[in-house]
Amino acid sequence: MRTHWWHSIRWRLALGSMLVALLATALLALIIVLSVAYFYGQDQRQQLSELASSSARRIGGDMLQHQRTLAQAASDVLAPIVRGAQGQDSLVIVYAYLPRAATHLQPVYPALVRGRPTLATVLVASTDPDLKINYTRVRAALTQGTRGQQTVADIGDSGPPGSARPFVVTPIFYGGDAQSGPVVGVLFVTSRDALEGTMPPLVATLSRSVLIASIVVAVIAALAAIFFSRTITRPLAKLTGATRQLAAGHYDVRVETSAKGELGELAHNFNEMAAQLQRDVEELRKQELWRRELIMNITHDLATPLTAIAGLGESLIDGVNRSREDYEATGRIIVRETLRLRRLVRDLHMMAKMEAGALQLQRRPVRLAVLVDEVLAVLAPEFERANVEPCNTIDYNLPPVQADPDMLTRVFSNLCDNALRHTPAGGMVVIDAVQQEQSIVVAVTDTGSGIPTQALPRNHYR
Repeated sequence: MRTHWWHSIRWRLALGSMLVALLATALLALIIVLSVAYFYGQDQRQQLSELASSSARRIGGDMLQHQRTLAQAASDVLAPIVRGAQGQDSLVIVYAYLPRAATHLQPVYPALVRGRPTLATVLVASTDPDLKINYTRVRAALTQGTRGQQTVADIGDSGPPGSARPFVVTPIFYGGDAQSGPVVGVLFVTSRDALEGTMPPLVATLSRSVLIASIVVAVIAALAAIFFSRTITRPLAKLTGATRQLAAGHYDVRVETSAKGELGELAHNFNEMAAQLQRDVEELRKQELWRRELIMNITHDLATPLTAIAGLGESLIDGVNRSREDYEATGRIIVRETLRLRRLVRDLHMMAKMEAGALQLQRRPVRLAVLVDEVLAVLAPEFERANVEPCNTIDYNLPPVQADPDMLTRVFSNLCDNALRHTPAGGMVVIDAVQQEQSIVVAVTDTGSGIPTQALPRNHYR
């Protein structure tokens, strides 16, 4: 049966492992980026809050100490900050709080350049609700700043995933703190990335690095998945090929593998099964061969007495020139062949009962010498016809044995019959028995050619 590659367990294992590795890597990369963005945003909020608080105190203190306006104090205090590293990433705007003016908040720092809108002008214009960019939180925070409250929040709700858009609005008190004087202005601090809605450079750089690292890890994981899947599928492929050969009748196939664990045990069990199956098949083949030989022997053994009986019966029917002595001799031969035929039928019946497991031995004390005499008496006509002398040399003083006499009779009858077949005329068949400890060893010998060497392994088969 042909199997498509996507149905192969090798590729399914490899693709499954690769998919798990890719999902795990992607999830880990996403967690890393979001975690860095979150902690980066928290750190930015803290830095902006510290910058706003310190700048507001210094501006308010400078106004009280040097009797300057809010714009002058803000310019003196914030100019070094704007020229420094913090000013490159942050936007600082100072609003003067004018409670009696139509517009309560007026930007006084930085100075606006005519004709060139800056981020400050965009932020000021953002108070117009018609603009698309949502600065609702900024407007609310500026209002809270005029009431002396500091606000730390994010600009709007939009922005790239993982981008932090924090801003800080803190009130400027005349003299530096709430106990020194009233609110004279509001300080707004945010990062340029937050205002522009772009991802911070640190987060963007880290995201690219994590993406590249994730791709590298995914490729390595894919290669490792393919490699390790081969350690599982290679023994399975060997087993699959071996099963095909076994199904084709090659029972000598074996699987050689160095795999451990369940796969090694599976290969070992397969080899044991194949070896047992090979032994069983060879045994079945031998039994089939022996069965054919047995049928041939039985056919021959049955045909011989039947042929003799049929021939003698025809001669009796003809009755030509027959005397009484001829009739008696013919009758004795017919009786003898009939008894021989009956004995063969009994043997076949006994063999069938033995194979069916229905044979039950009737054990009782048996004297071997007496039983052998009875067997030889029954076979005497056959020995006489073959001109072979039977000889029973068993000692009558041997102790009796516990056995089934009928079975022993059949055993001795078969042994004597076999010896008689292979003993030439004028020969001898000797039956002897000796005691060895708790057993008695019986020997049936003849003066024939003996059993061929190649037939000795089959000596104890039926």
